[in-house]
This record gives sequence, structure tokens and C-alpha cells, in this order.
Amino acid sequence: ETLLENKGIFKSKRLFKCILGLNDLESKVLSYLLKHDKVSTAELTEILELDRSSIQRVLQKLIELKLITRKSISLKKFCEIKGLEENNKRGYLYIYDAKNIKTIKKQFNLLLDKWYNYMRNYIQNLDSLFDCYEENGELC
Repeated sequence: ETLLENKGIFKSKRLFKCILGLNDLESKVLSYLLKHDKVSTAELTEILELDRSSIQRVLQKLIELKLITRKSISLKKFCEIKGLEENNKRGYLYIYDAKNIKTIKKQFNLLLDKWYNYMRNYIQNLDSLFDCYEENGELC
């Protein structure tokens, strides 16, 4: 095992945090959605043992980041898809799906390129930072 493998640097949770700025819960939800299709809020609250409002906040952030999609579906259709007993349920609910992995990889690469260019520019301008050294030992 290499040092990088040993430290788990390339675990998806860490990548999601580093590249996308996701916290642990947001990473868990995204990981779950990458592995499961047409997931309801109720399913996520049950699996992750959290309250509905926490899950909804996470889902909203993932939608804003364009990592997942939300679709309205009838309860009847949802029961058919999930193989649940219908019990003459009426109404609608939202289901969530992760975007396909190619789209997410593309987004990762774009963000990494942006970060790389920013850091390259930062390093190129380090000499101007050193000129800004204050007497108390702090950088401006």
C-alpha cells in the first residue's frame, strides 16, 4: 500500500469535500443517489436515520450544484416502480436521481482545472506577497 492509499486520500467522501465542498451528510446522500435510482425523501430519512428537513436541505444543495435531479411522480407510479403495495394511494411526491457519472466527472474536471489555474496564478505572484511582509511577522 502506498502512503496515499493508506491515508484514504482518494475516498469519494474526501473528493466530494475537497472538490465540491460537500460535508459528510451531503457526501453520503450523493453516494447513495449514485447507487440507487428514483429515491424519495422518505427513503433517505429512513436509510440515514435523519429528519426530513435535514435531508431536504441536503437535496436542495445538491440540486443547486447540479449533481442531482428532482422529478414529481404520482404515488401510484412510485409504488409500481418500487414494487410496493398500492393501497389506492393518491397524490404526488418528488423522487431524486444523481446525474450520470460522466456528467459528474466532467464537473469534477472543470472544477479541478479552475482550481489548478488559480493556484498556478497564486504561485506566480508569490514574490509580490513576500514584498508585503509586515514587521510583526504576518503577511498582508
